Amino acid sequence: MALKTFVKVSAVNNLSDARYCAGMEVDLIGFNIEKDKPGYISPENFRELTEWLSGPGYVAEFESYSAVDITDAVKEYDVDYVEISDMAVLGTLSHTTLPVIFRQNRNEMAQLPFDLNIKYLLITGGDDPLSKEEIEIINNLSAHYDVLLEAGITHENVEAILQHTNAKGIALQGGNELRPGYKDYDELADILEALEVDDMV
Repeated sequence: MALKTFVKVSAVNNLSDARYCAGMEVDLIGFNIEKDKPGYISPENFRELTEWLSGPGYVAEFESYSAVDITDAVKEYDVDYVEISDMAVLGTLSHTTLPVIFRQNRNEMAQLPFDLNIKYLLITGGDDPLSKEEIEIINNLSAHYDVLLEAGITHENVEAILQHTNAKGIALQGGNELRPGYKDYDELADILEALEVDDMV
């Protein structure tokens, strides 16, 4: 099983999501390791989840930590990337050994410079369809960055949007289990299944 494009799944907080995503061969799985935030994954939880997995890279996701807090936090996790959304923090993280995923809302992406020291640019902003103007902006950004699109993606439009924007791939959101061991995968699965490579020759 393989996917047609690069996929990151964010905010994974349970083994059901983690194993499903690994089985679907997503490229990156993100975990919230910022204390006092919903869905926080402790170092112990992280090890318990990832010991079952093979294949994807791991992302430490942050919302409001300073560069110092981020540097301290990731010491307890075996992650491959850090994800942030604060431009000031990005400037002070330039010396980290981990590559950075920079998260930006679609409403503010037009103001982004083209020379940020990042590995991926992740565009968020809800499920509303992308406008022609937004598609043009993302296309311009894609000439300078590997863009991961979370905004405006559905299972019906995902391939067309990737083609029109020249994005590197997409970003999806994990979710809570309905009860331990039971998960509703409808939205996540619909998009991933739309991206599955057809093995039939």
